[in-house]
Amino acid sequence: MKLEFKSDKAAGEILAAWWEALQRDSGGRAQLRRCKNPEEVMLEPTFHRLLNRLQPLAEKSGEELCEGDLYRLAAIAGLLAHVTGRDNKPLAERMAESKGGRPLFSSLRFRRLLKEPLTDLYPAMIRVIRQLDKKANLFDLANTIFYWGDTVRKRWAMAYFPKVVD
Repeated sequence: MKLEFKSDKAAGEILAAWWEALQRDSGGRAQLRRCKNPEEVMLEPTFHRLLNRLQPLAEKSGEELCEGDLYRLAAIAGLLAHVTGRDNKPLAERMAESKGGRPLFSSLRFRRLLKEPLTDLYPAMIRVIRQLDKKANLFDLANTIFYWGDTVRKRWAMAYFPKVVD
């Protein structure tokens, strides 16, 4: 299924509204943050509130959310529970930002992250969010996780490496 997580698209508006509500739901947010993987996130009512809002978009387009889509959406929901503030910059650019003359993420650490398969990406992305002071571009995070693959990896590399001098 094709979902566009952008501020001016329906999926993006739903995601942003869900995240705003999550900020006021400390219990639901805590439950999601305790989840160790997307499979555990799928068992949480807070995730199903997001899923129930996104489901009509799939039906409207004549498609259904497959098991892979559900896994990716659960990963997005779980990761967004760790985000406490919004940022407009893409994640890869934020990771390249300099702190004391060094990037927040070394190029070695960044390259390791790019090699992660989707199934191992969840805990690594929690660490990324924490390192970025729990601030992220909601839409970039969602699109990154939902479409994780070679195209996203290349986009990240093109955003990160020009800003980093080793």
